[in-house]
Amino acid sequence: MDASRVLFAALLGLLVSCLIGYEAFPVGDDFAYGPLTEHRINPKLYVNDDQLRLFENHAYVYEWMYRAGRATVGVEPAFRLALWLLAVITTVAIWAMLRALEAPLAILPMVLGISVVVQLDGMGRGDFGGLTSPFFHHHNVALTLVIAAVAAAFFRKIWLAGILLGLAAYAQPMTAFHGAIVIGLGSLIRNPLDAVKLAVAAGVVAFPVAVWLFGAILNAPDSDVMIDLIADAYRFRAPAHYDPPWFDIMIATLYLMAGCAGVALLYRKKPDLARFAAGLLLGFTLLHLVTLVVYKLAIAEWVGFFILDANRSTPVLFTVGTSLAFAGMWFVKTGRGVWLTGILLATILLLNMKLAGIVLFAIGVAMMMAGDVPRTRAVVLCGLGAALLILFPAKPRPPYLPESTLLALAQIRTETPVDALFVIPVSLMEFRQYAQRSAYVDFKMFSVAQPDQASLTRARIEEVTRPAPEHRAMQGWGAAYLWDEEQNRQATCANMAEILATTGAQYILRRVFPDEPAPECPELPRPIMTETLAIYGSVE
Repeated sequence: MDASRVLFAALLGLLVSCLIGYEAFPVGDDFAYGPLTEHRINPKLYVNDDQLRLFENHAYVYEWMYRAGRATVGVEPAFRLALWLLAVITTVAIWAMLRALEAPLAILPMVLGISVVVQLDGMGRGDFGGLTSPFFHHHNVALTLVIAAVAAAFFRKIWLAGILLGLAAYAQPMTAFHGAIVIGLGSLIRNPLDAVKLAVAAGVVAFPVAVWLFGAILNAPDSDVMIDLIADAYRFRAPAHYDPPWFDIMIATLYLMAGCAGVALLYRKKPDLARFAAGLLLGFTLLHLVTLVVYKLAIAEWVGFFILDANRSTPVLFTVGTSLAFAGMWFVKTGRGVWLTGILLATILLLNMKLAGIVLFAIGVAMMMAGDVPRTRAVVLCGLGAALLILFPAKPRPPYLPESTLLALAQIRTETPVDALFVIPVSLMEFRQYAQRSAYVDFKMFSVAQPDQASLTRARIEEVTRPAPEHRAMQGWGAAYLWDEEQNRQATCANMAEILATTGAQYILRRVFPDEPAPECPELPRPIMTETLAIYGSVE
């Protein structure tokens, strides 16, 4: 293995990370998995938080990384180091896949520019940072391991591919399952014995997490309120994941078509690799059809298809499809098939381009035009090094919460009992992380795959927000924000006292706006008040 090529791929990975940017911890799902991990570390926290305690953690890698960071350099630095490492591993894995296809190194930045550093880096559940994310997330760990498993399988390192898929299950089980589907089909078409080896290796490594996860779900207590998981949990909680825009479906279809065109070209020169690649794309096609037929067109809706989260692995599809297309064009070079593949890639570039991705694409084109890549490698490495000196590390984006809200949550953390229960605006997902107190319900910690937890969450959301009849059918975060506004408008002293009485909570939070001053309630003390939040307490 050429060390300079590995170094080139690693530096390119760091450059990609810089171009994508950085969002510091906590952000996004940190506001669910962070408190969940803190509760596991210190069971005295969140003792009255039923919603959190019913949430079964499937992201073991997240918890391990969180604990390691907390015990050493801190959670935020640990997550940032993990981001850099993931970016490097991902890029090296893509280069390894191209190397297995005998494609030149110059294609690597072109693949990154057209499939990773793009406007749409994944579809539905996969549109969460893509292969290289601006924030640490366990899903991205699983994606990295899956793309590495694909590369290993191209080299016929089937035992290694299975081990990587098994490890991916500890990060995101369903993403690992997608990897098993696509690599398994590819192996089955190429050599059925390879598929058996893959299943054995992945099954042995992932067995502990499978037993742990399914055992926890099966042993969960039944809730008093049962709901339609598809309508009232999956589609209600994240409609964009299960009803993606037609444009997104078109983009994903183009990547799939480009990959198929590349396989057709490869078959002329590399039939063995082409058969394996055809199996990969067959797996991605089946997953894509679930998104199109079941999620988008609402045909043959079954909760199992929703548990599958069929579009989670689309970032891998984007990269594999692009790599196969470029490799096929490299081998055949001329003909109508090459023109068709080139048109598909050009269409993707036009519709899904990002300026930073165009820069990467241009680097690859320049390397390709140089012809003798080894001669230009030193120049390119020096250029990458200079770019990293200027751009690295990426500047963190500012936090989303106003300073006055952070101040109020910090006061709650220091001035209220650790076992206090709060009724909060359901869209205030940051509450648990910053206040470290129990919340009656929020919209973030909604485990749609767990009937018991999903039922409790849905019932409590409607209990505290009391949405207007014309808004009850709304879905997603748009509904949560609107219902918060309605709850705010209805937050009279009497209503807040009633909610505290029915929920058994000790405190209720109300948002404060310049044109909506918080009411004065003699029967409800207001121990904490800032420009954006008012906290009312019940009288014992």
